[in-house]
Amino acid sequence: MEGHYRVLSKRIKGKDLICAQDTTEYNYNHHKDILKDGQLGTISDNSSLGLRVHPMLVMDRNGFPYGISSLQILNRVNKTQDRHERNYGRLPIEQKESYRWLRSIVETKDRLSKSKSITIVSDRESDIYQLWSRTLDSKTHLVIRTAFQRKFIDDKDEEIQPASPPALMGRQQLYIPGKFGKADKSRTAELEIYSQQAYTLKPRGLKENKTQDKDKIPLYVVTVREVVSEGLIVKEPIQWILLTDIPVKTIEQAIEIIAIYKSRWNIEQVFRLTKQKGFGLEESQLETAHALTNMISLVLIAAIRIFQMVKSREDQDRLATDVFDAKEMDLLKKINPALEGNTEQSKNKNAPNSLAFYIWIVARLGRWKPEDRDPPGPITLKRGWDSFKTFMAVSKMIPP
Repeated sequence: MEGHYRVLSKRIKGKDLICAQDTTEYNYNHHKDILKDGQLGTISDNSSLGLRVHPMLVMDRNGFPYGISSLQILNRVNKTQDRHERNYGRLPIEQKESYRWLRSIVETKDRLSKSKSITIVSDRESDIYQLWSRTLDSKTHLVIRTAFQRKFIDDKDEEIQPASPPALMGRQQLYIPGKFGKADKSRTAELEIYSQQAYTLKPRGLKENKTQDKDKIPLYVVTVREVVSEGLIVKEPIQWILLTDIPVKTIEQAIEIIAIYKSRWNIEQVFRLTKQKGFGLEESQLETAHALTNMISLVLIAAIRIFQMVKSREDQDRLATDVFDAKEMDLLKKINPALEGNTEQSKNKNAPNSLAFYIWIVARLGRWKPEDRDPPGPITLKRGWDSFKTFMAVSKMIPP
């Protein structure tokens, strides 16, 4: 991973970044007979064998992924007591599994120190007071969806109810994409948006670090509600309460916070990619936790590379150096003429040296045809990238 972190540090220099963290699980219970005894612990159902994986995905403000700045792979192999037996609520955060949310931010701030700014976005499980009290600074910000009805007060110490916000700030439509942009799974939601300034209070039982964990922290509470038209059926209408330290005093600022939170969906797309046909991480036949851990690290990096291509397959402006190195671009350019046909439609019409130019070549290696109605999908690009890696390996054997 150290090589990946070094390349990432160069690519993000001077940039404003959004970093999304989340946890997924890989279930290996279906082939537990081949696993070495005692190698794997259980996942969240407390019975299936597997690993919990917690990465931080680094993106630009438009959601383009650069890589991961932190990766924790959690194996509960030594867990013998339940939360009650361990007196979990009184343990310092460093001894809890929830520490992964804080640790990920600490590691990210260190590895992305050359960036201009970092905005960390995460979902409800990360709504932990210590994230607010220990990570914020002039270039590090948080956008977190609240997990529970925590207590908020205003500057007069009067209680605020985010579920009953003040006057409506405005309305905004939000596009909800399907998996990898499938139109039949997507919809457009009509949102009502509210915002108010507040203080969140330190939990009464939190006494582990009085210096860092202040009694109250100022933030903004953005309440988002979906307006469902009469006759329309929506299984899970949007009902978000988003917390942030970034000022939200206008509807434009509120829309920006919603866009930042929406970018968190990209890490879920990466997780899906690692589990679907092509990578199939849960289908692995490896026998040890060590081997599975190494494989997960490698596949995550590879899946992000494919996701970069999915996001930028028609991007004429983004530089190819955001994804490919000089040797890869040189070989791809040499391969390009052999993949172009005789007709105008079969030519690579993308701007030379654009990211889309090189992704077109990878897609052709994956057996995509320019006359196809749909753009190349993740499985096609994965197949093309595997073919290209074979070309790379062979080219290294040929004397210059």
